[in-house]
Formats: sequence, structure tokens, C-alpha cells
Amino acid sequence: MAANNHFDNNRPVHLGFRDAYYERAIALLLEKRELQQCELAIDEYERILFLLRSARKHARLAIRRDAGSESDRLFCDFINVLAGNVKAVLSMLNLRRMVENAEGFFLSSEEINQASVVLQAEEYERRAHDIVRCVHNTLGLARTAFERLKEENRRQFSAEEQERYGRASGHLRDLLKQAAGVPPHHAHNVLP
Repeated sequence: MAANNHFDNNRPVHLGFRDAYYERAIALLLEKRELQQCELAIDEYERILFLLRSARKHARLAIRRDAGSESDRLFCDFINVLAGNVKAVLSMLNLRRMVENAEGFFLSSEEINQASVVLQAEEYERRAHDIVRCVHNTLGLARTAFERLKEENRRQFSAEEQERYGRASGHLRDLLKQAAGVPPHHAHNVLP
């Protein structure tokens, strides 16, 4: 009976990590909107992408081997789409930076019209803002469904599984608070 399944046994832990990573990513996404700050910073979106990818990894581990509900599977897909949108924002911001700093391969030509370069940088910035606005709207629609999913999972847990979920998510939330000042490319050294 050594075939006790790792994925089934650790499902509450993976769900705890999934929820903590997701909640932190969403908090960071919504934080600037609430502060009414418009500047989109590459390092902030790299951190958000790291958090969403981590949430996605744990969401996938939680639904392995037929564990989890259809709602868990749909939520995993949702996280994947959010990560794709954040990656698109990063792409637009990186293109803007390349154009502004004349770092792109297409900017090395002396025939480039500088006015069109400035317009292109502004276009990349607008596209990034458009994606962020759509993500914010989508998150507003998803808030209640996420809370229902967490409650659905809690009802299915035994008392021991509820405790494991709580310890895992609580511990990770504490680590995420401590890692708030850590650059995104070093976060993997701090977080599980």
C-alpha cells in the first residue's frame, strides 16, 4: 500500500499555495488601480507574472490524477489566461523600453524617423494600459467565483486537510510579505 498518492495527499497544501500566490498577484494588480497610479513598471509585472506562474503550478498539481472539481480545473485555466495577459503587458512594456532607449534591432538604422519611434513607444504604452484595464475588469467578475471555489474546497476537506491548507497558505502569505522587497528574479530563492 505504498501507492498512497502524493498528489492526493498534498492536495490541500497545493491548494493553499495556489490560493496564496493567486491572492498576492491579484492584490498587486489591483493595488495601483486603487492608488490611481498609471505608470506600469516592468519589475512589478515581472513579480506578478512570477506569482501567477507559481499559482498555476500549484493549481496543476492540485488537480493531478483526477483530484479536484471541474471548478478547480476551470480556475487553473483562468490563472493560465491571466498569466498570459500579464506576459502580454510585459511584452508591450519591454517593446516601449526598447524603442525609448533605441535598443531594438530595427532602431539601429539611420533612416528611422524619430517622431514615428516616439509614436510607437506611446502605442505600446496604450496597449499595455488597455490589457491592464481588461484584466482589472475580469478580476472584478471573478472575485465571487474564487471565494466560492475556496469554500467548496474547504467543505470537502477533512479537519486535518483544513489544518494543512491553513498552515500552507498562512506560511506562504507570511513569506510573500517578507519577500515584498525581493527583486522578482531572486524570489525563487525565498519562496517555495
